[in-house]
Amino acid sequence: MISVVVITATSDRDLAALLSALVPAAVDGLVREVLVADAGSSDAAAAICEDAGADVVADLAAALRRAKGDYVLALSASLRLRPGWDESVRRHLEEGGGPALLVAREPGLLERLTGPKLAGVLVRARDLDGVGDLADLRRHAGRAPILS
Repeated sequence: MISVVVITATSDRDLAALLSALVPAAVDGLVREVLVADAGSSDAAAAICEDAGADVVADLAAALRRAKGDYVLALSASLRLRPGWDESVRRHLEEGGGPALLVAREPGLLERLTGPKLAGVLVRARDLDGVGDLADLRRHAGRAPILS
C-alpha cells in the first residue's frame, strides 16, 4: 500500500482537486494514508485536509518519516492526476514495482529525453534515507518509467 505525500503551499483549489482524485484509490485500498506537507498554506487548506481525512504535517521530511506505506507517492498539489492513474500504479507494483513518475499528460519527445518537469514520484519507503525535498526524490527515482 501507498502513503501519499502532497506538497502544498498556497493552492487551496489545487489541493481540493488532488485530494478528490485520491479518494477512489483509498476506497480500493491502494492508498493507505494521505499526508499533506504544508508550507504555510491558508486555514482553508487545513479545513480541506480535515474534510478529506488527510493529516497535515510541517514539511516533506516530517511526512516521509511518518509515512507507513511500503511505497511513498509524493505529489505537488498542482499536479492533475489522469483518470486511471491508480490502475497504472497498481499494475506497476504488481509487476515488481520500483521507482516511477506520474504525469498529468502524455510526455512529449523532449520530456521523454529529459524527464517531465512536473511529476509525482513513486519510491519505496525504505529508499528514502537522505531525502529532504522533491528534487531529492526525483534523483532517487532516476530514469524511472513514466506512469499514467
